[in-house]
Amino acid sequence: MTNTLKINGNRIYNIFISGAQKLIYSEKSLNNINVFPVADGDTGTNLAMTMKMVVSNSKKDRNLSKTLSSIAEIAIENAYGNSGMIFAQFLNGFAKESELMAEISIQEFAEIAEKASHYTYEAVKSPKEGTILSVIRDWAKDLKTKLHHVDFEKFIQDSVEKARTLVAETTQKLKVLKDNNVVDAGAKGFLMFLEGMLEYLRSGKITNDFKAENLKLQNHTNIYKNTDVEINRYCTQMYIETNKTSAEIKALVAVYGDSIVVTGRNNRQQVHIHTDVPQEVVTTLTTHGTLISQKIEDMKLTNNIIHNRKYEVGIVTDSIADISQEILDNEQITIIPINLICDGVVYLDKLTMTPDMFYKKIDTFKMNPTSAQPSYNTIERAFSGLVNHFDSVIGIFVSKRMSGTFNNAQKVVGKLMQQGKKISVINSRTNSAAQGLLVAKAAELAAQGIPHDEMVEKLDDLKKRTRIFVSVKDLSHMIKGGRISKPAGYVLSKINLQPVVSIDAKGNGIVFKKTLTQQSAMEKILAQLKKDKQAKGIEDYAVVYSDSVDSISTFRNRVKSVVGKPAKFVVPISPVVGLNAGPGCFAVAYVMGGN
Repeated sequence: MTNTLKINGNRIYNIFISGAQKLIYSEKSLNNINVFPVADGDTGTNLAMTMKMVVSNSKKDRNLSKTLSSIAEIAIENAYGNSGMIFAQFLNGFAKESELMAEISIQEFAEIAEKASHYTYEAVKSPKEGTILSVIRDWAKDLKTKLHHVDFEKFIQDSVEKARTLVAETTQKLKVLKDNNVVDAGAKGFLMFLEGMLEYLRSGKITNDFKAENLKLQNHTNIYKNTDVEINRYCTQMYIETNKTSAEIKALVAVYGDSIVVTGRNNRQQVHIHTDVPQEVVTTLTTHGTLISQKIEDMKLTNNIIHNRKYEVGIVTDSIADISQEILDNEQITIIPINLICDGVVYLDKLTMTPDMFYKKIDTFKMNPTSAQPSYNTIERAFSGLVNHFDSVIGIFVSKRMSGTFNNAQKVVGKLMQQGKKISVINSRTNSAAQGLLVAKAAELAAQGIPHDEMVEKLDDLKKRTRIFVSVKDLSHMIKGGRISKPAGYVLSKINLQPVVSIDAKGNGIVFKKTLTQQSAMEKILAQLKKDKQAKGIEDYAVVYSDSVDSISTFRNRVKSVVGKPAKFVVPISPVVGLNAGPGCFAVAYVMGGN
């Protein structure tokens, strides 16, 4: 088709959206070659999710500056992962360098692209050559050699050929790429974007119907398995409103990890870091700004699932399930964090608000902490990743009488099952350590090679035999959280009740025994434990606590004496559960023997 010499906002929108569509289509193939910075198989997904938000939410305007500003704002706010943030920063630089411009020429496009490439380097604390960074830079620098073209299609076509060469060269520039004989996945994604731009210029149509045979992506599945993530396992992103510059933000978080990328527009910054202490990152950033959103992924878990998958059935639960990290790691169990809202800041349960932090601060919060279920997108991302790597997936979630997480998971699963995925979602009808025991039992069944449907049947039986008893020291938190009505709570608090709380067969919290001291509560719990052991036996049990493991040494030892063996795990109670249980509480959960 014939191309005009000037490009306005409508045209640049169509060109960029077409590029985004081809990049989205390339998601799985890009994941297959992802080995840098971590071989966790998600570069394609991160780029695709960033572009999906751009396609869905950016606005077209005849004015070029307005169109590019819309694209950049959406990209920055919704950037995923290292490559997604670098790409978003390139789009941001393109928008900033074209401010107040209603349209641009080929020469101006080349000048703006080269300036925009510098923004990507400024965003990364430790840039690496042979990645998407250097490909964007060298591609943009080469554009000035192609200004003899008066036709924009020929100009971009020529630049795509250069980009192909640059991408191919990445294999020789980074050792990890050379070892695996692959190109950089992020760089290849940028090439897909350029090829999508060219598709529009040739056809005049935006399409998401790209032909697989034209993608020419390496379907490389033999990535070396010596890529375990031993340090800085959490890919952490924080989107904050702050007066700090990107350079200042990079300096603030540098001590906590690596792979640091900071991008932003106006007074909002998207911060990316690989770290072992996401809670320290969020604490630091919230002292210098307002946290808008956050995303955290466990790269060690993902990497092990991709390269060393243990079972045919994948297991996922929510963070209310109290279970040891050792079991989670060994059995490749995925955790979806519940949101925890403390003094207006949204934290991720156990990740950016750890039990140790929470129980130290619980009585100092200005407002009563609350919780919120994970978003639909968060749950969808977790399940979508699992169904790509396991033959089937089983999700075990907190009682639906206590949270909407189970219902939200069902909605996600319904959509995926329409695509032919085998998934089951189980309402545990419990929480905390009892839920954790069910998750551990699911892993044992998977290890035995028990088929999916039989696993579900056995878990339905196991949850009927699982009990939990909690000694609550301070009822005020249950009253504030609405677990006990205010009238009843007022009466009970006047007599300083320290009850034993449990969960009934329908998944509702109940006061099991009314006691005035924790000593009395402990005796009631132990008496019930003895009774159930004598009647049916105890298959497994776990002990959980709020304050410190030392504070429950007597309880822990007495439970062990009754059952006759050590606990399967002893761990802190989830902060989300602690909203209601409060400090000073402890609990035992156990699975009784079958008939």
